[in-house]
Amino acid sequence: MELDDLKNTWDNAGNKKQQQNSTSKLIDQMTQTKYVSKLNRIAYPEMIGSVICILTAMFIGFAFYKLDTILFQTVGIICILLLLSISVISFLSLRQLKSSNDFSKPYADTLRMFATQKLAFSKLQKININLSYLLLIVVIILLPRLFSGQDITDSKYFWMFSFSFGYIFLFYFSKKVTKYYQNKLRQSEELLNELRQ
Repeated sequence: MELDDLKNTWDNAGNKKQQQNSTSKLIDQMTQTKYVSKLNRIAYPEMIGSVICILTAMFIGFAFYKLDTILFQTVGIICILLLLSISVISFLSLRQLKSSNDFSKPYADTLRMFATQKLAFSKLQKININLSYLLLIVVIILLPRLFSGQDITDSKYFWMFSFSFGYIFLFYFSKKVTKYYQNKLRQSEELLNELRQ
C-alpha cells in the first residue's frame, strides 16, 4: 500500500513538473509573439514610408520631362537619389532590427544582440531624418515645376512659407516618430527581460 502511495505521489509530482514546463513554454511563446508584434509596429510604418518614397521617385522619373532646365534636372536627380537612399536605409534598419528575433540563442546573447541592433537602428534612423531635411529642400524646389504650369518661385512668400512650415512640420513629425520608435524598442526590451524570468 505504501508503495502505491509513493508511486502516486511521484506521478503527481512529475505531472505538476510537466504542467509547469508547458505553462512556462506557453508564456515564453506569448512573450515572443508580443515582442515580434512590438517590432512590427515599427516595421509597418517604415515599409509604408519606403514604398511611398519609391513611388514618389518613380513619379519624378516619369515627370522628368517637365524639368526643362539643367538646374531643375539636377535637383530632380538629387531628389530621386535621396528618395531611394531613404528607402534603402529604412530597409537596412529594419533588417538590423529583425535579426535580433533569434530566441534559440542564450538569453544574454539575445539581449546583447538586441542592444547592438537597437543602436544600429537608431543611427540609421538619424541618417534618414537628416536626409529628410535635405529632401525637403529639393522637393520644395521641384513642386512648382511638377504641379504648376506657372513659375511661382519668384514670390518671396512662397519660399518663406514653404521652408518655414516644411521645417516646422518635419521637426515635430520626426520628434514624434523617434519618440514612438524609442517607446516600442523600450517595450520590446522589457519583453526580452520577461523571457529571462
